[in-house]
Amino acid sequence: GGRYDGAGKTFGRARPATGFSMDLREVARLVPACREPAGILAACAGHDKLLADQIFALRQQGETVVELLPGETACEGPFCDRKLVLLGGKWIIEAIQED
Repeated sequence: GGRYDGAGKTFGRARPATGFSMDLREVARLVPACREPAGILAACAGHDKLLADQIFALRQQGETVVELLPGETACEGPFCDRKLVLLGGKWIIEAIQED
């Protein structure tokens, strides 16, 4: 940040200016925490009809389901507190364990 006298002089319009910078983390700290319910993380359904059907059913129930893109690895962020896992041939919801 600071004062910049003659800003724009190169472009034919010299004038005083001021500026500042702020870290994105600082801005995020000032914003109230998200109050929306957390979502469910799902692998890319691809050709897995059972998974696609489960994702559809959960969304119909009002759940937020974040489906990974093909080749994307699980990126458990603050917006998902549960995940779909294949257990005994069925996709079930399981809590994401924090380290």
